[in-house]
Amino acid sequence: MKFSLFVPITLAGLCAVTPARSADAVWVFLADKIDEEGRRIDWPPTPKVVRSQQLDLPLDDSYLRAVESAATEIRQRSRWFNAVSVTATPEQVEDLRDLPFVINVRPVHTVGRTPDVDGLPLAFSSKSATLNYGESFEQIAAVGVHLLHARGVLGLGVRIAVIDAGFNWRDHRAFAELKVIATRDFLNGDNVVADEFDEPVTGNEFENDQNHHGTRVLGVLAGYDPGQLIGVAPEAEYILAKTEFGLIGEDGQEREPATEEDRWIAALEWADSLGAQVVNSSLAYTTFEDSTGYTYQDLDGATALTTRAAELAVARGIVVVNAAGNDGNKAWHYISVPADGAGVIAIGAVDPVNASLAYFSSRGPTADGRIKPDVVAPGQRIVTVSGGSSGSSAEPFSLQQYRRVSGTSFSTPIVSGACALLLQLHPEWTPGQVADALRSTAVDLGPAGADTLFGWGLIDMVAASGLQAIIPDNSLASAPFPNPARGSSPVIHFPVALQSTQDVSLSLFDAAGELVARTEPRHLPAGEYTVAGLAPRWDVPPHLADGIYLYVLAGTTFGRTGKVAILRTR
Repeated sequence: MKFSLFVPITLAGLCAVTPARSADAVWVFLADKIDEEGRRIDWPPTPKVVRSQQLDLPLDDSYLRAVESAATEIRQRSRWFNAVSVTATPEQVEDLRDLPFVINVRPVHTVGRTPDVDGLPLAFSSKSATLNYGESFEQIAAVGVHLLHARGVLGLGVRIAVIDAGFNWRDHRAFAELKVIATRDFLNGDNVVADEFDEPVTGNEFENDQNHHGTRVLGVLAGYDPGQLIGVAPEAEYILAKTEFGLIGEDGQEREPATEEDRWIAALEWADSLGAQVVNSSLAYTTFEDSTGYTYQDLDGATALTTRAAELAVARGIVVVNAAGNDGNKAWHYISVPADGAGVIAIGAVDPVNASLAYFSSRGPTADGRIKPDVVAPGQRIVTVSGGSSGSSAEPFSLQQYRRVSGTSFSTPIVSGACALLLQLHPEWTPGQVADALRSTAVDLGPAGADTLFGWGLIDMVAASGLQAIIPDNSLASAPFPNPARGSSPVIHFPVALQSTQDVSLSLFDAAGELVARTEPRHLPAGEYTVAGLAPRWDVPPHLADGIYLYVLAGTTFGRTGKVAILRTR
């Protein structure tokens, strides 16, 4: 949905001129555009109000030709900023500044994102293929998404743009039903966002893991492989934009993934042109590779170009969801651009089981004192696809191609998917209404009230959606199954139905009363957890002897005890 809003556009943050490096990338800001009636529109005098529809006016072709002649090459075009990014030598930069229609020239910032915190292979038994959410249940249940799924709300008809490092989506079973509307590689200048050989910018992507980060993000959002992984919005439509360098260099060493702001802005405008309703950006720009980066004082929601572009997208009716960053335990522990935008929903990370703050989750406030992050979602030990490609092999991905990963990169797609579910239910909602619904219904964590660690709290999708959870008649726990458990790697499920939100834990004891297993309390909203994939479970360790075991299934208001049998050798 697009809105004819009036958006203030000023030259704040654009006026400082910083010398460009040799053969560097620079922004060239143009003085005006031509409207539909052939009139010149100054762009932008100070102060100036620009109508939303004027943002779509193209750049002046004569200006573009002159800029192209004065520079080495044109990189990206921005209708919203009436600017073009180019590669230029210092001499060419001076020539560009002398053009009568150029109002400013400034460097294109090259920026880094904090690498993923960790990534561990995830193994599954063959039995788990019969489950529903499988190991991904915790991250889904922690925010009540599964209860909306039970009502048939999976994102149908909502269009989500994912801006990231690339996506190996064609050859993974979790993406077999993915609805991809469009793809664009802004790094290499084509429409292929998956691994390729000998790309002009990213090289041999089969070897350098260029696209695995975006693939993992997409898995959290849209994966659908029952028994292994179910994403938050698997029925949504997806626009995939590749803008960011990957994690692994040609030397095989991990490096900070980087992007340049002109590519991110170009991808955002492209997504807008394709009707994106939600934008997921798991990028938190903090570490700059040159001396021209933004400082903490610039995190005021109005200085960074990426932030200003995100704010324009919000004003045009797009919900923009961005990672807070993974710097909470580092010298730079604040959120970063574009998460500082007032209209951008900035996402922190918590543990999916106990909702404790992830040690790496970046903190607020913004430089002008606003609360950030806005909300938090599960971001530790998140289940998703591994992210690599199958290379030249025709073999499909195996069930072992799933991982647990951590970072605000993965709490963000949980919230982006949640926004898609809200828009499926309430297609008339504006970005502000979506953000307000998430904030006003979030489960308050940490200090009372909104704070700079958890924001307004952990999102609660049932409360935010306005739907009533399907509440059973009584809180109960029925008989575990299968019982007895057979096979080499048995899994026993312990069904429970809850009338209220409760913390449910499971303890197992041998015949002598010795504790052999205990799960951390799982925070479960009201609802039925009576089938495999939803019910609390016990993965029987292979070293445990056959025999009878006692269990205690306990919640806040109930407790149940009983016996289960393991008969693997009979």
